Amino acid sequence: MSRIFIILSLIVLAGCSQSLDIQLEPEVSVVLSDDREKVLRLTSNDKAYTDLNQWLREHNSDWYSTSGRYPGGVYIKSGDDGIQVTETHVVLYSTTGSEPKAIYIQTHEKDELTEVRNIGQ
Repeated sequence: MSRIFIILSLIVLAGCSQSLDIQLEPEVSVVLSDDREKVLRLTSNDKAYTDLNQWLREHNSDWYSTSGRYPGGVYIKSGDDGIQVTETHVVLYSTTGSEPKAIYIQTHEKDELTEVRNIGQ
């Protein structure tokens, strides 16, 4: 019985992931979690921008629905999207309402997105 439950759980989890096509605007704003007053700008000429853009292209599948708030990291505003990069996750936010709303999340490897996570240091 427990094997059936595990198999069904895996099927449900696999069916919950989404594929997303996220493209960065030509210029994005970056807010650091430890200094929210400081807003930086990134363009396609910046390594952190190209690293994030490449990662988003390569990881367009396996996004999971989420909600709530996630502490730490950097927050990138690109058009109607907010992208938070923490030590272990990338969280996508909808910014069309009065407050950003977390909608999708994906885990990243520890050695990925280090340039993005270290912006401002």
